[in-house]
Amino acid sequence: MSNNNCPQCGRGQLFFSGDGRARECEQCGYRTAVTPPPRSLLELRDLATYRMSGSQTVDTFGRAGIRMLLAQGVAAAKAGDMDEAYYCLSRVLRTEAADEERARAWLWLSQTLPEPAEKRYCLEQVLIVNPSHGAARRGLAVLDGRLNPNDIVNPDQMTHEIDEVPLAAAVEQFTCPRCAGPMNYTPDGRALLCEFCHYHQLLAEDGRPSQESQFGQGAFEQEFTLAMATARGHLSPVQMRAFQCYSCAVEFVLAPETISVTCPYCDAVYVTETAESQDILPPHALVPFAVSLHDAQAGLRRWFKQHAIERPRVSPIIGIYLPVWTFDIGGEIKWHGLVKRGDDWVPVNGNHLPFYDDVLAPANQKLADTLTKGFAEFDLGGLTAYDGRYLADWPAERYQIPLSDASLLARKRVLKDIRRHAHRFTPGEIRDLRLNTAGLIIESFKLILLPMWVAHYKVEGVVYDVIINGQTGIVHGDRPQGTIRKFFSRLLG
Repeated sequence: MSNNNCPQCGRGQLFFSGDGRARECEQCGYRTAVTPPPRSLLELRDLATYRMSGSQTVDTFGRAGIRMLLAQGVAAAKAGDMDEAYYCLSRVLRTEAADEERARAWLWLSQTLPEPAEKRYCLEQVLIVNPSHGAARRGLAVLDGRLNPNDIVNPDQMTHEIDEVPLAAAVEQFTCPRCAGPMNYTPDGRALLCEFCHYHQLLAEDGRPSQESQFGQGAFEQEFTLAMATARGHLSPVQMRAFQCYSCAVEFVLAPETISVTCPYCDAVYVTETAESQDILPPHALVPFAVSLHDAQAGLRRWFKQHAIERPRVSPIIGIYLPVWTFDIGGEIKWHGLVKRGDDWVPVNGNHLPFYDDVLAPANQKLADTLTKGFAEFDLGGLTAYDGRYLADWPAERYQIPLSDASLLARKRVLKDIRRHAHRFTPGEIRDLRLNTAGLIIESFKLILLPMWVAHYKVEGVVYDVIINGQTGIVHGDRPQGTIRKFFSRLLG
């Protein structure tokens, strides 16, 4: 009996079915599946170039047919029928499918393939179509070993349990090796100083990275996609912590945002562990204090004189490290609008490729928006790798606004700036500007600590906030209304 004879009836011949996935007997209807050939990178490359090659064998489907074929492939992949899924999804890629449909087909096609190289090729094809595709970026991070699949979370189903009993805090104490007195960081230089015997301990000059990060632009950058795939991108410190002073044995309970503390009984200096669990992000870098208390006081007096603020009652000036997020944002924005051509408004459109380096977003909610504008005046070229010794006897806080919320604020600021500078798109005035921001990508982030001198002052019974930049000495603050402003304020109600 030849291979073409039906094994069931012995009389009929076996022919390939219309879809080519089985052989059928013309006499008795017997059907046997055809074992598909092993998949290969070569076959995947053929799929990637099918539409570009102008092949006459491109499958022609209506829009509804393509959507149905794609849905069948996704459903088969979810059900574990990888052969059926591969067949449907590969046929989608042989059609005139839209870019969004092709991206989805490549993404699910990667799930049907066992070899990492084949999975990687499929995910790279997704990013060719849509560079901001989060699932494809996460998939590549898993293949690279940068992301543990078990750490991936669904932000909508996350819960953050808080223990009623404070956790034991891991702390580092800074004491003088000569007299055992407390060591403090001095803003006039990169050293720790003993306030009793004046012993100096120089900080190592190795805080600057030897090379730039592979993500974003500059040093200390972290991969945004990886962080957002895990709990780290969506949680903030909420757990109370406790520790016992090594010197006088007094027990303390620390607020979730506290990093550094000085014992009020014996002046022992401590810096706590910045991330007590893997769900909390530690600071990646900081700008050391460079402005002394004396200089901060002098700068504040000049600011009062400049703005004619008379007889203010000023609180003590406190130096503190405040947490701030930075984001590198790029990608592609598609736009369309109307421009003036002669007497007519003509529709135009195009693509804009923005890049914003170190977009700042506050990591806590204690400062008013008017004061956080002062963050932009820091020279981030002065960043150094996080070292707890810089915090010795200086208050410092952890972030209370999670990465996910801060990234939305950063995107909002970028879009506001893009709209403000619409002339970058096309010469002349543009009306009815519409932006498609789906391609706007946050490429990287970092959590930094910035030095601030913070104070309050009272004038005519009203309390105002003021900050002094701990790196440059520039002062920002809320001010009483002048006579003219008061007049118009009352006039307008």
